[in-house]
Amino acid sequence: MHAILPAKIPLCNRLGLKTGLIAAFRLAVLLIAGCGQAPQEARKDLQAVDVTTPVTGTVTDYEDFTGRLDALKTTDIRAHVSGYIVKAPFKEGEEVHEGDILFEIDSRTFEADYNQAEANLKLAIADSKLQEKNAKRATTLVRSQAMSQEDYETAVATNEKARATVKATEAAKNRAKVYLDYTKVTAPWSGRISRRQVDPGNLVTSDNTILTTLVTEDSVYAYFDVNERTYLDLIGTSNGKRSPSELGFPVLMRLANEAEFTRPGTIDFIDNRVNAMTGTIRMRGVFPNESKLLKPGLFVRIRLPIGAPYQALMIPDQAVLSDQGRKYVFVVDDQDKVVYRAVELGQELQELRVIKKGLAPGERVIITGSQRVRAEDKVRPTEQKPPKPPESRLSQLLASRKQGQAQNGKSADKQAKKSADKDAATPASAPVGSGN
Repeated sequence: MHAILPAKIPLCNRLGLKTGLIAAFRLAVLLIAGCGQAPQEARKDLQAVDVTTPVTGTVTDYEDFTGRLDALKTTDIRAHVSGYIVKAPFKEGEEVHEGDILFEIDSRTFEADYNQAEANLKLAIADSKLQEKNAKRATTLVRSQAMSQEDYETAVATNEKARATVKATEAAKNRAKVYLDYTKVTAPWSGRISRRQVDPGNLVTSDNTILTTLVTEDSVYAYFDVNERTYLDLIGTSNGKRSPSELGFPVLMRLANEAEFTRPGTIDFIDNRVNAMTGTIRMRGVFPNESKLLKPGLFVRIRLPIGAPYQALMIPDQAVLSDQGRKYVFVVDDQDKVVYRAVELGQELQELRVIKKGLAPGERVIITGSQRVRAEDKVRPTEQKPPKPPESRLSQLLASRKQGQAQNGKSADKQAKKSADKDAATPASAPVGSGN
């Protein structure tokens, strides 16, 4: 009797069956080993982010403008008389004081004119004295009828003419003295002198040739153009009572190589009309220049405060994201879920960004890792210490100015009270009647 042998299984089927059994075995092992640990594995898969809460600080709205510095006083030094330059006894680029000699013009012809005018004056004075004696003598003679009336009147007229000649020659002498003094060109006021435009030996024409330029440096002007809307907002902060120039409105300035606005000044001039072509109005600020660093002609940036200081929420600027021009931040709620939040931004202050709308105090804002998450994702947040509220230089300037005004007002009130008490203690000298 023959035994029935099993059919031979193909090699490919045997390999597939073996692979399936191995996979099923591994899955069973994973399920048994991972029982009770699924939440921890899922927690490890969550994206890690850093979050912080907004801080509250005092800020002031502002607008920035480009300006140019100019000197408080600028003078082109010119010669008042024509002649040849003989000396230029000043050092180019140095400070000069009022009355210092800058140029000397050949004065020999002017000295001769002055000497001639002085001699003519002496002649006129001598003749005037003679004619005065003749007039007195004629007065005596005409009284005794020893001189005719006609000769008397001639003597009196000659005396008056001699007096007038004295005044005319005296004026000529003074004029010659002025021209002689003009041969020494002096500084009209203290300031910094530029280079000389004319060297000694050259001929200069009176009131025409520019010899050099003199500017002041103790303080400087900064001219800048402000748009209409900013100007109207600025006027609104003064309640329309007085213009910002009358109020001494504060501004800040920085140079091209400076990152922060640290130079305070005040507005002292606002133009009387708006430029219809550009829609701007010219303003001017005054800034101290004790270090003499600021030079006329420098380009500067001007920060003009708009409105009063107020409290605002601020977050790190790196937390703000952009989506086709719209600004937003990611907020983590109580369930560690990411929430999209559109915000309205304000100014940037020491790497912090003011949030005007869209965020509430205490909310957790993602500051790092926001590029790797999306709205509705669950994350693993790490709390970071909130940043320190920045110190706004503009707000400090406005606060100090307000405090100074208050102190001045109290001083004025005390002075007025003292005057009133003094008037009350002084008895009236007479009853007060009705005015006319």
